Amino acid sequence: MAKKVGLGQKKELDAQLNLTPFIDLLSTCVCFLLITAVWIQIGTVEVKQSYGTSAKKQEKESFDLDLVFGGPHNLTLTLKRNGKRVQKIKVEAKTEEEFLVNLNQFIVQKILKFKNKVIEITSATITPRSTVNYGGLISTMDVLRKNNIVDIGVLSAP
Repeated sequence: MAKKVGLGQKKELDAQLNLTPFIDLLSTCVCFLLITAVWIQIGTVEVKQSYGTSAKKQEKESFDLDLVFGGPHNLTLTLKRNGKRVQKIKVEAKTEEEFLVNLNQFIVQKILKFKNKVIEITSATITPRSTVNYGGLISTMDVLRKNNIVDIGVLSAP
């Protein structure tokens, strides 16, 4: 009988792969991506540091605004010109919405139009009390930013 040339023993084409480590790695990557995706959509508040190394020195007349909370809906605004107090205003309300509206009106009518002259506030510092919640502090900062006061600092209460 004649031997057929080139027809040796046939190899099996089905390879056995252990997929368990691959599935483990894939599930770990999916979990990692799901957990880290949270930090992509973090909201930011863009404010500049009012005092420190990045603040510019100005030689012209500068106006600063100090906001000191007495309670959640009780605030004292102090306008300073070149470091000296020139105006002090109390803002009070019964609800947070009323407080924010009153604060905005006082800033627009009495602070930014000081002595019937439009002024520019160089910086603002906020001193909250422990009774002021975080949302109230951020809402106050939003009112300042709405009125183009972006150099905002937050001080701890004494």
